[in-house]
Amino acid sequence: MEFQQAVVIPLYGKTSKLLAEQIADYRENNLLIVLVNNNLDDIDSTKIFAHVVVNNKNKFGLAGGLNAGVKAAEDLGAEVITFLDQDSSIKVEDLLSLGKYVHHFTLSAPVVAGPQIFDADRRIMHTSSKNNPRILITSGTTFGLSTWQLVGDLLNWMEIDYIDHEWCSRAIFKGVSLRMYNKVILAQTFGERHTNYLAHLLGLQNYSPYRKSIAIRNLRWLIFQAYIPIDIRLKELVKMCIKPWVWMLLEPNKKQTLKIVWYGLNSPLRREFPREHLEK
Repeated sequence: MEFQQAVVIPLYGKTSKLLAEQIADYRENNLLIVLVNNNLDDIDSTKIFAHVVVNNKNKFGLAGGLNAGVKAAEDLGAEVITFLDQDSSIKVEDLLSLGKYVHHFTLSAPVVAGPQIFDADRRIMHTSSKNNPRILITSGTTFGLSTWQLVGDLLNWMEIDYIDHEWCSRAIFKGVSLRMYNKVILAQTFGERHTNYLAHLLGLQNYSPYRKSIAIRNLRWLIFQAYIPIDIRLKELVKMCIKPWVWMLLEPNKKQTLKIVWYGLNSPLRREFPREHLEK
């Protein structure tokens, strides 16, 4: 390779055999592997073919882990970085192709690119094939280190939900071009399939109370940010006005649902989310 490309993979909970095989394949093809362990127990990088493991212990969730992963990739000498979710599947040749695509454009202008996303559970394409999207799903997002430095870190305090909406909008605001690299498709599993059939048909996944609640909390901030397109803010606001009612109708624990909505509407912004109130 004429440049160094790193893959940053956050880990939370159990890791699959497929992921371990992918990591080994990536390393054999000269990709730098940065694993961000967001579990509380440390792990040994030598056991999973990583160049480095950042034991982040879930500090500021996914956003904090990815930020720490970028710093580790920079220390390894990476010029191009790809984010990859542990529930994603993408061939090594496609990763390399995506990295070359970004590196080529970054030589003249800041560019961030991502693959098309295939929903592995619902067996549908999750993204359209338009060349200039306004949002890229975090997994598969590829950028040059210089572009990251221009845009800045993900917002740590947001932790997980809407971090891609915010970062991509900020990137465009700072003159970065977002591109969909249609030659590459990444397969992604979005959480767990909802046990309620009607909820599944409505597009809901079986996310934790924390994920539901922090989405409401983060949206309270997102909808007032002028650099995020107004139609995106309105779309997400309408969806979040409907979802709690669907949860109340279809989720078995009504009391828990009320707690989810309460903490989402009342938890302070710009600081760690008080997830302990929902994990009791």
